[in-house]
Amino acid sequence: MRTNDDQWSITDSVGRTALLVALGRALETRSDAALISDPYAAQFVADSGETDLAPERIEALLDADDDPAMTRAIDLLRNMMAARTQRIDAALTAANDDGCLQVVILASGLDARAYRLPWRPGTTVFEVDQPAVLEFKNQTLERLDATTRATRITVACDLREDWLTALTGAGFRSDRPTVWLCEGLLPYLTSADQERLLTTIGTAAPVGSTLVFDVPRASFDLGQMDFQAQAFGVEIDELMLDVGEFAAQDWLEGNGWTTGSDSIGALLTSYGRSSAVLTDDTAGDAIDLVVAQRR
Repeated sequence: MRTNDDQWSITDSVGRTALLVALGRALETRSDAALISDPYAAQFVADSGETDLAPERIEALLDADDDPAMTRAIDLLRNMMAARTQRIDAALTAANDDGCLQVVILASGLDARAYRLPWRPGTTVFEVDQPAVLEFKNQTLERLDATTRATRITVACDLREDWLTALTGAGFRSDRPTVWLCEGLLPYLTSADQERLLTTIGTAAPVGSTLVFDVPRASFDLGQMDFQAQAFGVEIDELMLDVGEFAAQDWLEGNGWTTGSDSIGALLTSYGRSSAVLTDDTAGDAIDLVVAQRR
């Protein structure tokens, strides 16, 4: 069971979810008519040493099709990551084109957007995460001689600590329009911590800033995702705190932001793709991808 002061590596608890996100992106990248391309995702998985998550092994399980629960979990993971990644990439690129030359990725995990996206000249991408996660990620990127159009700055800090001070110390300017990304973060925070996080972002986000995040709807039962977590070696109660209910969009609308959102299922439909897993009531229509503009 998670606690408020727990820690993790890249292969256990919350850290393992970063590997699952990378796996989903790797599987989508390797698929026909892929919505996204992440050339780093498969290498992150490989470097973790978690051979059970190797994309080739997962694809072999799909080809065998002798485990319906695993097939369903893989379909959910791949399609969720495809839709989520495609929409977030588009939102960040649009905000950058509109003048947000600072990008802050909170709980950056194995996100490789600093290297994948066509950033405008003069863009700085700040990545904030726990030291062990950033160390693992940097080792892989350095070995691959990865290059970026942006200036990438990593900030090793637990988001339960004073991360804004650490971010400012790394060169972040709160007077500049910024695009903020909280991908896969809010569901792991209590209601009070979600409000605290959004309040802190608001203090450092002037007019013209953009905030992107995904969040379960209030009625979403996290237990519905249990089959996915267990299929990949994680128990759901190892990941989730007692998060309660917090209407993030409503809170933002009342605190200086204008928001819009789409469900993962709706996004997939708009991209011309259907998935039985994501069109029923288990996941796709219970998770929203929110894009908010500071007014």
